[in-house]
Amino acid sequence: MYQSPVPFLIYGPPGTGKVIVSLTVVESVHQILRTQPEAHILLCAPSNPATDTLAQRLGVSLKPGDMLRLNDQNRTFAEVPDPIRQFCYVENDRFALPPWKSLMSYRVVVTSCLDANILVEALLKKHTMMSLHPHRIMKHQIIPHWTHLLIDEAAQGSEPELLVPISVVLTRTDLFDGDQSHSEIPNTTSACYHPLATTPQLCLCGDPNQLGPIITSPEARNYELDLSLLERLFGRPLYAQHPEARHASLPIHQSSVCAPFKPFVNLVKNYRSDPAILMPASALFYNESLEPCASNGLISWQGLSNNKFPVMFLGCDANDESVDERATWFNLGEIEHIFNVITSLMSEASKSFPTLQPEEIGVLAPWREQVWKVREKLRQASLSRVDVGTVEDFQGREKRVVIISCVRSSARFLSEDKQKGIGLVFEKKRMNVAITRAKELLVIIGNGNLLKCDPYWKGFLQFASRNNLYVGPELNIEDDGAWISRLESKFAQVDEENGLATHTGLRNTMMLAGGVVREVLREDF
Repeated sequence: MYQSPVPFLIYGPPGTGKVIVSLTVVESVHQILRTQPEAHILLCAPSNPATDTLAQRLGVSLKPGDMLRLNDQNRTFAEVPDPIRQFCYVENDRFALPPWKSLMSYRVVVTSCLDANILVEALLKKHTMMSLHPHRIMKHQIIPHWTHLLIDEAAQGSEPELLVPISVVLTRTDLFDGDQSHSEIPNTTSACYHPLATTPQLCLCGDPNQLGPIITSPEARNYELDLSLLERLFGRPLYAQHPEARHASLPIHQSSVCAPFKPFVNLVKNYRSDPAILMPASALFYNESLEPCASNGLISWQGLSNNKFPVMFLGCDANDESVDERATWFNLGEIEHIFNVITSLMSEASKSFPTLQPEEIGVLAPWREQVWKVREKLRQASLSRVDVGTVEDFQGREKRVVIISCVRSSARFLSEDKQKGIGLVFEKKRMNVAITRAKELLVIIGNGNLLKCDPYWKGFLQFASRNNLYVGPELNIEDDGAWISRLESKFAQVDEENGLATHTGLRNTMMLAGGVVREVLREDF
């Protein structure tokens, strides 16, 4: 990772994935430590589990004297995985901040974004970390203590949350007491604003197209606090108008950005999903940039309407119902469909390779009440090992088989859902997470005639209709050629060349209309 005056962004879509991106972060840390002996790295993630994962992967090659896993004093020992306890500092049977001399000796400090506040508070108490750690001067530049800040899963943290660790590495002059000048503090200078100071390198990793920070306050959402710093940065011209940007709209000769300078990297290889499962997500959300590289097993199921595509949209127009004055929702008709699909799959489990196990099936729903009722139904049938949860529960996870229950069937509540940021309609990030969890089989259960009012669901339904993947009540939808991926076009072309498809103009529609309409929809939505 080269030193850059702007944040360096790593764009990691689904399946490139939680493991691959975090390994990329870990490898970046190793490269920095190997090539920059003076480097001191602050490594963060929004949640403790994600932070522990980073610490565990680094702990394989680092010694306890090189890395500190900093925890809040109220965190219990039971919450911390055994392999990383040796990297934690404990005092009086509680997690604590090491003495300053010890803290300054660690080459890597790993902590959650919020727990980085421990360092902020310590900095305020001591005026500045620089007062206790003399600056190193290299080639006439002032080098601050923290040379790098890397934040993994940055799209899941709110901007104020990420500003906590950022405020640690970017020391401000106004953190000093107003009545004490800098010259009175020995061995210190303002690293952030001094003309010779080197700015620490900031690196953010994540996917702005997946679920962001959880913000329940409507007022906060109105002020876009549900917009992550990563997503906001990717929207800036420096990144968005770069000719190699994932959603680049300008050709190189029209771009105002110098092509050689690239402050980001796009991960494109998907190691999770079957190509047919990846098609719609790649076209809808990633400008067709994802490459299928998965090496999976095979689900054998007679319920599929098209054996070439392990995808099914099962139409269901059953009524949705609410509890607690519309606080949460469920759909009994969809629950019955879920049960039938799972029992059918398990009856043929031995035909799959390898044999399908109940715990390899995941059921996703946008409302907790639906989750509880599905669990109850499956428990009664001795299928409690099937994993059932909300879409948020499954972010960063994968299953061989994923069944999505959309629940919503009443159009009159869509505006309320949209205002609250709940459900799967008009929530493209939640939809994206839901449809990208499956490795070998994806089944979606919902009211297609309701979902089609959402342009992204309409695109998915057109994909399902074109490829004979929709089963259920008549779907009144016109295929306008939108959101057709190059991969889907290639499938159709192969079928035509092998005489497996009639020449109905489908290929021409895919190759010509798809790209044009897709760009129009992107501008509108």
